[in-house]
Order: sequence, then C-alpha cells, then structure tokens
Amino acid sequence: MRRLTQNLEQIMQSEAELPVVMQHLVTAAADLLATGYCAYWIKDNASGHFICRAQQNAAAELCPVIEAAGFPELFHLLSEANGTLQLELADNAHLATEWNAICADLASPLLLVVPLTAHGKRIGAGLFARAANPAWDSAEQQLASQLCGLMQQKIVEDDYQKLQRELNQHVMHRTYELRLQTDELRQAQQMVQKLSEIGREITSSLDHNTIMSVVYQHLHTLIGAEVFAIGIYHADKQLIEFPGNILRGEPMLPYFRDVNDRDLLASYCVRERKEIFINDIFKEYPAYIGAAGLKRLTDQKSYAEGQPLFVPASHIYVPLILKGKISGVIAIQSTETNAFQTIHLDMAKTLSAYTAIAIDNADTYQQLAQAQKILVSQDKLAALGSLVAGVAHELNTPIGNSMLTASTLQEETQRFQVQLESSHLKRSDLQHFTQGLTEACELLMRNLHNASELVSSFKQVSADQTSQQRRQFHLAQTAQEVARTLQNSILKQGHHLTLEIPKDIVLDSYPGPLGQILTNLINNAMLHGFSGRSAGQMTIRARTLSVSQVELLFTDDGAGIPAADLRRIFDPFFTTRLGQGGSGLGLSIVHNLMTTIMGGSLEVSSTPGSGTRFCLLLPLQAPTPAPSR
Repeated sequence: MRRLTQNLEQIMQSEAELPVVMQHLVTAAADLLATGYCAYWIKDNASGHFICRAQQNAAAELCPVIEAAGFPELFHLLSEANGTLQLELADNAHLATEWNAICADLASPLLLVVPLTAHGKRIGAGLFARAANPAWDSAEQQLASQLCGLMQQKIVEDDYQKLQRELNQHVMHRTYELRLQTDELRQAQQMVQKLSEIGREITSSLDHNTIMSVVYQHLHTLIGAEVFAIGIYHADKQLIEFPGNILRGEPMLPYFRDVNDRDLLASYCVRERKEIFINDIFKEYPAYIGAAGLKRLTDQKSYAEGQPLFVPASHIYVPLILKGKISGVIAIQSTETNAFQTIHLDMAKTLSAYTAIAIDNADTYQQLAQAQKILVSQDKLAALGSLVAGVAHELNTPIGNSMLTASTLQEETQRFQVQLESSHLKRSDLQHFTQGLTEACELLMRNLHNASELVSSFKQVSADQTSQQRRQFHLAQTAQEVARTLQNSILKQGHHLTLEIPKDIVLDSYPGPLGQILTNLINNAMLHGFSGRSAGQMTIRARTLSVSQVELLFTDDGAGIPAADLRRIFDPFFTTRLGQGGSGLGLSIVHNLMTTIMGGSLEVSSTPGSGTRFCLLLPLQAPTPAPSR
C-alpha cells in the first residue's frame, strides 16, 4: 500500500502525459479497491458523449461510447449523479441491460459512481464495479473519491498546460506576425520616405525633359521597367504627345497618340481617367482595347535607328491629374508577363501625383516667364513714352522761343528793307535794327543751345538704356541727364528733385542700367510715395566710400513703406497699386540690375509717414561679366 502510494505520488509529480497518468490511476484503483471493473469516463465537448479514457484492463478493447440516445440510464448516471453514489444493478433492469453492453463479464454488479469536476463544471465520472458482495464501505468510497480527486487534479493540470502551450504558441505566433508587420511597416515607412524624397526632387525641376529623366531613373530603380514614358495631353488638339520614351535606358523618337482612338491603352487611360494594370496583355486586353490594338502596343515611328522592336506584355498606365485637370499619362511596360505587382502600381500612382505637380509648375513657370517678358517690354515702352513726352515738353520752350525770335526778326528785317528802299532810312533806324538783330541772335543761340543739350541728353540716355555698353562716365552728369529727361513729369506733378553729387566721381561701368535704376526709383517714389499729394521732395546724394566703391543714396519724404511690405518690394509682380499704374516690376528690375549687371548691392529702409531711403553701393569699376556658354 505504501509503495503504491509512493508510486502514485511520483506519477503525479512527473511530467507524464494525461493518458499515462489516468491508466496508472485505474490500475491503482483496481488493486486498492479489488474491483472487477474500473474506468474513467470523460465527456467530449464536441459531441456531448461520454468516452472511456482509461479502463482496468488496458489491453482490452475500449468500451463503447456512452451517448444519451443509446445509454440513457448510464448517461444520466454519469452526468447527473450528485456525490459518490452506490447502487445495485439487480434493482434496475434498464440500467443492467445497458451495463451488459459495456461489461458482460460482470453481471449484476454493485456500482460505485464518483463524479469528476474541473473548473466548476461536470466533466465525467469514475465508474467502479464488483460482485454484489461485499458492499462498498466508507473507507473504500473515500479512497475512490481520493483517486478521482487525483484524476481531477491531473486533468486540471493538463488543461492548464495545454492552455499554457496554446498561449505560448499564440504569443509566438503573434510575436512573429508583429515582427512581420513591423518589418512591413518599416519597409513601407522607408518607401514613403523614399517616395517623398523623389517627389521633392521631381517637383523642384521646372523643365519637362529634366522631370522625365528624374522620374525614369527612380522608376527604373524601384520597378525595373524596360520602357518608361510620360505623355503630355493637349486638350485643344485631342492628342497625347510622347516627347521621348526611354527604352532600356535609350531615348526613343517623339510621337503622338489620338486620345479618341479606341485601340490605344494610353488613350483609354487619359480618356477614362483610370489607371491600367495588366499582367498579360494577350489575356486582359478586351477590358481596355480591341484586338486591333495588339498590333499597336508600340509606335514603330518612335524607334531610333538600331533599336529592336519591343512587344510589351505587362503594362501600368496612370493618369496625371491635378485639381481635377488631366495633364498626361505615365506608362510603364515590360516584355515579361506578371512583371509588376500591386505595390508597383501604388508607387506609380504616387509618382504620378508628384509628376503632375511638377509638370503644372513647369507650365506655370513658362507662362509667368513669358508674362514677365511682356510686362517688362511694356514697362520699358511706357518709360520710353514718358521719356519722349518729357523731352518733347522740354524742347517745346527753347524751340518756341526760337520760333518767336525768328518771326520777330523776320518782321524787323522786312520793315528795315522797306525803309531802305524808300530812302527814308535814318541812322537811328539802322542802329535800332542792328541792336535788335544782335539781341535776336543771342536769344536764338541761347535757346538753340538749350535744345541741343536736351537732344544730346536724350540721345545719350536712350542709347544707354537700349544697350548695356560699358564705358567711363561721370556719375553727376549721368544723374543730371536722367533728371533732365524726367523733369517735366516731376514738375507737372508738383514735386522737386535735388542732386547732390560731386563732379569728380567717375565710374567704369554701365550708364544705361544705372540710368534705368534712377528712373525707376524716381517713378516709384512719385507713384507710391507721393500718391495723392504734391510738393514731394526727392534727393539723390553720392559719396566715395573707398578707392573702389561709391555710395549712392536716394531718399524721399513720401508715405513710406509698411513693415509687412518692406521685405517683398523687390519680388517680381509685387505691387500695392495693381491696376492703378503699378506693374510690380520697377523695384524688381532695380534689384536685378544692381546685383547682376552693376555688381553692387541694394538696401532699403523706411518708416511709414516719414519717407523711404534706398542705399546703393556701387563699385567704381563694374565686374567683368562671365562669358556666355
């Protein structure tokens, strides 16, 4: 008995599996309780039947399954009996009949039923049987209960171990899934970062050819496409222009596609505004084009001399759409079937968005550049018109005086001639005529000299401003010539310009751009600084800072510039008087001429209500321009 008990303890403490422990417990119960039949019946969760998991004679065939339909009495006994139950089969004919189907070798025995529970639920019962005599005493019933208790303990431990193993497996599986998801997320994050970098590179370009080259390089690296193309959609002509596809790194010849052609993939993509993803064109073409389109997958006119004919099997087409407007299509092709995956389509869609932005930026830049050229030309023409009007007004005075003097002289000459012919000429008449003639000549000479100077100044200024010829010139003289050409406009608006420039400052530079700078500063002050007022005061001062640099100051006592606008006044097209005479180019031209041609720098300071101050630092000798390439 003691040895058996020790063996049971060793078995319970061992890591033996549940069937082995159950069989040992059955064997121990048979020895200790002197049973003719001993078995443990456990309820199957799936079917609801009771199945014998261990019996007294392990080598014998297992007993049948006990189900409610075939063994109602035994089924009720195993599932419903409360506490340890002892009963004689001789008293229950139905139960005896069911018993004979299970164990015919032991007729009308005395049964002992001990319930098995786990986790608070009924899971089965231990069934013990022997001849009717002797009856099960309390010690035997207690021992049977203890053995069943050990069984319950092992079942619970086994369930716990199974649960622990399942939990460990679940944790391992979930850890593996999370690791895969982490790797995928890391790869996706790296891909998003890479695509963002590519996007910044694409959108930083303002040239169509550069955009195509950059997109191809990255698509070839990411996808490995054999053919890459960008088609530009011309809505007015209903054509898709392919300026140059790239076949295995080599450029192809440009060609066009009719957007209304029903047998072309590019036309379908643009017309329907849908992407195309084809892994085998010969199987999937009916969804997009007709059979005739299989012979037109590439345009033979696009092949350069020596390039082999290309028959694509896998295709990706993505429309270039920005703000609802379609501007073209990206095409990616390969001769292999199933060459592309869904991720490649996603990459192409992302890059197509960046490409659409880049193409729109390039088109907008070209339009702005063209508009700027037109506005600059118009601004120059307007300045020239103002210059001509000013000079014409200035010339009007000396020429008018000359005309008046000449007409007076003509009348005096005719009167003198009449006196001379009538022989009534007196000495006093001759003196009066010669005196008038002398005065008239002086007036004519003085007025014609003024007119000559005005014409000379006009010729010099116009010649300088229509060319960028470098020469030596006196700063004071150039400033005076500019002031003289604008004097009419300045006086007409009731303003005053003062020049304080030493006559000994000589520059080896470009008088034309310098004159244009001064003209724009003066016009800017009158248009913006003196808007709505008269008696504006402008001053141009100059001083030599060093042997190589001169400072030129332009100041006015106008309205000044708000702090919010001060940092933007040199931006092209920025003006506070749009549609009121301001083009937004005057100060932009001043800045460009100063920094590019004159080789100087420009600073501005202003206090609203107290005027504006422009400080121009000019080299006495302008830098030599770089040779054009």
